Order: sequence, then C-alpha cells, then structure tokens
Amino acid sequence: MSLRAAMAHRNLLYLLSLKELRTRYKKSVLGWAWSLFNPLSQMLIFTVIFTYVFVSKPQPGDPSGLTNFPLYFLAGLLPWNFFSITTSVAMSNVQSGSGLIKKVSFPHEHLVFSVLIAQFVTLLIETAILVVALLLANQNVLVGHWQDAASSAGSYNVLVWLPVILVIYVLWAVFTAGVALALSAFNVFFHDVQYLWTILAQMLFYVTPVIYFTGRLPDVLVGRILRTVANWGPTGGFIVAFHNLFYDGRMPPALLLLYLAGLAIVSFAIGMWIFGRLSPRFAEEM
Repeated sequence: MSLRAAMAHRNLLYLLSLKELRTRYKKSVLGWAWSLFNPLSQMLIFTVIFTYVFVSKPQPGDPSGLTNFPLYFLAGLLPWNFFSITTSVAMSNVQSGSGLIKKVSFPHEHLVFSVLIAQFVTLLIETAILVVALLLANQNVLVGHWQDAASSAGSYNVLVWLPVILVIYVLWAVFTAGVALALSAFNVFFHDVQYLWTILAQMLFYVTPVIYFTGRLPDVLVGRILRTVANWGPTGGFIVAFHNLFYDGRMPPALLLLYLAGLAIVSFAIGMWIFGRLSPRFAEEM
C-alpha cells in the first residue's frame, strides 16, 4: 500500500503503537526503568574500560569545555540504541504479524511504524534524563557558552538549539524508518537477513563515533579513512550532530544538517519503495 493508504489508517497505527508501548514491559516490576538500565550498564562498562584500563582522558567539548566521557557516550548511545532496537524489533514484528497479514487487509507498514513510534517515545524519555544529567554536571551544554557558539556559527541563538535537537531526532527517525522498512521486507523472503543484520549492526556500531572521539584518531591513512566514515557515514553523521549539540554545546555545521536531511529522505523513499513492492506477496510467503 502507498503512504497515503497508511495515513488513511492512522487510527490503526495509533492502536498498534499503544499496544507496543503497553506490552513492552508488561508484568515486569521495574517497568520502563528497564529501558534505562541497558544504556547505563553499557556506559559504566565503557567508562571503566577507557578511563581505568586504557587510561584515556576525554576530549574537551568545543566550546563547552565539558570533559565527561559518560555523558559523551550517552549522547551517542541513546540515539544509536533507537536505531538498532527499532530495526531489529521491526523485522521480528513483521514476521510475527503473519496471522494478521493473512486475515486482514491493512497497511503492512504500520507493523514497522508502530515499533518506530514506541521506540521514539522511549528515546525522548531517555533524552530528558540525559539533559538533567548534563545540568547536574554543572555543564549546561544546551545554554552554556552560547555566545562563543553564536559568534563562530553565525546568528544561531541558544533558544533554537532545543528545537534543532528535535528536528534532527525526526530526521534520524525518518532515516531509521527507511532502513527498518527495507530490512523487514527482505526478511520475510530471506530469514538470513535478521541474523546478518545483527552482525552488520555490531560492525556499524564500532565505525560510528559512539565510544570514541574522531579527533583522537591517528593521522595516518587508516585513521583518515575511519575518520571520514565516522563523520560522514550513514549513521556517523547523525551521531556527530548529536555530540555537537549535547556535548560540544554548539550547532552542527550547516553542510552536515543538509546532508542528514537528504540522507533521511533518500533512506525513507527507498525503504518505502522496497516495502511497497514486496508487501503484496507477504501473505503467500508467510
């Protein structure tokens, strides 16, 4: 079905998204707190490794001056987890929705979009906690040193930074939707896609600057190649933008923002096209 048909069934999307949110931590004692334990545990592990094993000092934020590896790590990990979890769960959601697909005519894209919406709500909650952590660290990256950032980036004002974070989050969600749609469609026909994506996502995590500073990469051929991929890769560019906003306390470069917008649009268009071409054959393949 087309995107227009999907919009026409938005009530169904709302119900599926609500179901996804309600059943995610059903019958668990801590409930939504579990969504925070995973990134916090990873933050603790990597902090110990980089601070006490490799004895590596964090790179100061520019111009914020923030030197806090856990906060740098969380600023990249939270959006990364949104991408990783959404794509993985969306594939499972489409595959497990075979009974619904065979019996009811509805936009199959909603099985992907419902996961996306539920995970986006989780991301917003986690981001709110990250902002509180930044404030408690006495390094208000969202408002601190805004005069220096404005003088170096043009007429940017601190009041527009929070909306920009949300805008980039939306672009990140649109990009993620495109990837999730394509993977979910292919996975119906080739179940190896889900296992292959687990490996590729792990590799992609380490070429995305979530746990390291690109400025610290060695100035040799391999380091230059990795720096380029980390800064301008399909996921690296988004993480760099989030680090600019949360950790550095400045606006991302205009060229990077244009690149991310184009990347999101292209990813979503390709994902919708692939899903639209393959979804009519889902019932017979399941």
